[in-house]
Amino acid sequence: LPEPTRQGGCCALGGVLYIISIDGVFAFDTATGCWDKDLPQPGDIGQAPLVAAYEGEVWMMGGLHCDDTRCYHPETRRWRAGPRLPTAQSWGAAAVLGGELYITGGAHRSDMHDATIYDDRTWTLRGQTSRRSKRR
Repeated sequence: LPEPTRQGGCCALGGVLYIISIDGVFAFDTATGCWDKDLPQPGDIGQAPLVAAYEGEVWMMGGLHCDDTRCYHPETRRWRAGPRLPTAQSWGAAAVLGGELYITGGAHRSDMHDATIYDDRTWTLRGQTSRRSKRR
């Protein structure tokens, strides 16, 4: 990495590895072997966001105390807002299987319980409609 980083996620899209952490967004082009030093940043990034390549974009979802989704389009080099997560989520996993975006596991903070809740839940996103399903 061009600088130390922590508590992040990553995905690959179009031969580029995108690393997103509380320290920023980094991109490594595997064809050229170079880091993109001028990558636009999405603003504040929460701890341990979930990251996946979905429909030609890099999706950064959640982070500690955050239920936002921000989507980066590599061709336009712009970020846009995506659908909100069902709960603020971090330290989980995100992947695309069969054209559907899945987020699973991780944790979120519950002020009502004054505790961090570790999740065994999985959500899928289909056609911009979030559906929650419980899996074990």
